[in-house]
Amino acid sequence: ELARPPAFRQQQQRDGSVRLTMTALNTLGDDAARENWERYEYGKERGHIDYLAQATRCEDVYLGMGRQWLAQDRARLNLEKRPAYEFNQVKPSVNSAVGYQIHNRMDIAFKPRGGNSDLAKATILSKVAMQVSDMADLHWKETQVFSDGLIQQRGYFDVRMDFDANIKGQIRVDTLDPLDVIPDPDSKSYDPDGWADVIVTRWLTLDQIEQLYGKAARTSAAESYDDGEDFGTLEDGVERSKFGGRQAYGTYDARGTKTDGLQRYRVIERQRFVFELTPCIVWPSTGDVEVESAMAADSIEDALNNGAVRTKRMRRRVKWTVSTYTTTLHDTYSPYDDYTIVPYFAYFRRGQTCGMVDDAIGPQEALNKAVSPYVHIVNTAANSGWVVEQDSLTNMSTDRLTEIGAKTGLVVEYKKGSAPPQKIQPNQVPTGVDRLIDRADKALKDVTVPEAMRGVQGPETSGVAIQAKQFASQQQLAVPLDNLAYTRRMLATKFLKLIQRYYDTHRIFRITETDPNTGKQVEQPIEINKFDPATGQYVNDVTIGTYDVVISEQPMQVTYQNSQFQQALEMRKEGVRIPDASVVRYSNLSDKEDILATMQGSTPPADPTLEARVRLVEAQARKTDAQATDIAVKTQYSGVQTAQVIAQTPATASLADGLLKSAGYKDHDAGPIVPQAPAGMPSVDLPHNTDPLTPASPGVGASDGIETLAADGLQA
Repeated sequence: ELARPPAFRQQQQRDGSVRLTMTALNTLGDDAARENWERYEYGKERGHIDYLAQATRCEDVYLGMGRQWLAQDRARLNLEKRPAYEFNQVKPSVNSAVGYQIHNRMDIAFKPRGGNSDLAKATILSKVAMQVSDMADLHWKETQVFSDGLIQQRGYFDVRMDFDANIKGQIRVDTLDPLDVIPDPDSKSYDPDGWADVIVTRWLTLDQIEQLYGKAARTSAAESYDDGEDFGTLEDGVERSKFGGRQAYGTYDARGTKTDGLQRYRVIERQRFVFELTPCIVWPSTGDVEVESAMAADSIEDALNNGAVRTKRMRRRVKWTVSTYTTTLHDTYSPYDDYTIVPYFAYFRRGQTCGMVDDAIGPQEALNKAVSPYVHIVNTAANSGWVVEQDSLTNMSTDRLTEIGAKTGLVVEYKKGSAPPQKIQPNQVPTGVDRLIDRADKALKDVTVPEAMRGVQGPETSGVAIQAKQFASQQQLAVPLDNLAYTRRMLATKFLKLIQRYYDTHRIFRITETDPNTGKQVEQPIEINKFDPATGQYVNDVTIGTYDVVISEQPMQVTYQNSQFQQALEMRKEGVRIPDASVVRYSNLSDKEDILATMQGSTPPADPTLEARVRLVEAQARKTDAQATDIAVKTQYSGVQTAQVIAQTPATASLADGLLKSAGYKDHDAGPIVPQAPAGMPSVDLPHNTDPLTPASPGVGASDGIETLAADGLQA
């Protein structure tokens, strides 16, 4: 029995007919394969089996399609001939959160930190990283990983080099099924650098094994007889994710033939950290250390020629072991400094993970269980049944009444003297069921996303108010989005390491950018690691220097441009001189590039209102000067009159000085405020008028003087 495929043996164990002991297990396979399998079993027993059940349940609740009801509950309803309705409120809530991620793309940038780094190289690295992201379809794959985290608690990227499409190698980003990944059960770190190991299990055909690990691995797998027939359908109580639908355990087509492509092997891929003495290359000038086995021969020679030295240091390295149940397919050091796995956890608390759907399972089940009996009672109210006296019907039989008793316009005739047929009163909806439905619906929104975030508001609500509510509701997504930013940073850091290590030859990238002046797409070639014979140096050498990672979000283009366009229009209304080209650039006109191009070669027409404003300001300035001159002339005339009064009546000087001090007047030179007139000063007759309605006024004298001066000027 030990020679049978492991899937068959596991099923036999469940049936109780065969029991494999650990002693019997240790007699099978080589040491590496046996260690891998034991670690795989340890990870399953320490929590992965429980996670599989919960993740599968969350997937069912999210997808719906009849899968939100547990099998035992649905069977009970079927026996009672009651409907099992599903009002899926989880999917739109999760989709609203995923929609926010879709509309905010990741923007990777680097800034120089040390070594031979500078701003120019950092800019080149940023453009190369964005090119890698586009080629790897990172935005769409990030949506998959983000959705996995919200629905099934965990999502995983797998980042490694691919040499199939490019012999120089290019970065490839894949997404992993969370059910296939077993993190270190004894760790509690979000960052995989704190994990002792990580296991990825897959079901692969012999062709896939050969493609990934070579022909020798295919031969070893074929000779191990470790293939299974269920492809993961019977394992651990849950079904493997696949395109095929769920199927009952039973016979399989072509089961008895062993044809390539039908037999699949459970492959255990384990990456673990080991700490050992390792040959390294050290640069004394910068202090950088690189594992020698991870460098190409020409890179090692070039480093030694430029002052680097060979040495041995204790280094943490990644050991990569791949095996089936009994056979090792691959066992060597990883070419990477760390794991290829980059995780995303929607909610993470010291090793404990949770998704958005977990808390929504209870309210969704309560909603379904409240709505189903409610609808059942409403349906039975139309045909609740009849109470009929025996042989009392004359125009139909009781069987016929059973068939048409709920039809509109029914006429029932009964014998004279008999009791009339009576319709049975239907059961009343239990009190509080409607409130239970409302409470469950509210609880679903409380544990997922508020209704405002979905944008479902009536026409009486303004767009600004909707946007304000949506922004406020995003606070409920703060934790999942912050964890997404952390995952993005780890992903960008891995990009940086792979670019600096494997993009070490001369390469040409064609970067498409938007011209800020014309708005058109412009293609710009960028060369990295190009050797310049004149200087003996490499131009745009991205393999040297250390850099910091800067992650930002770019909002969805249409929404972002609409916001910018509206702000530009409002600022122009307030008088801010925003150029016409900037306003056109933020618009959504289909031919705005052509409009911007024509605006570059033409002088914009002068604004007549602007010229009128300038003339108005100048006129107001001249009016102010004239008024100041008028006041100065009147003041001087009043001063002359005052001096004449003091000269004729010296006693008034001290009296006037006291009055001015009492009024709070401040002297601007040496006191007193009103000095005494000097002796021998000639006096003149002052204008006087005894009429109380028209007293003597300095203004009158000033006006007369101005008129006299004007008349003299005209005569001249």
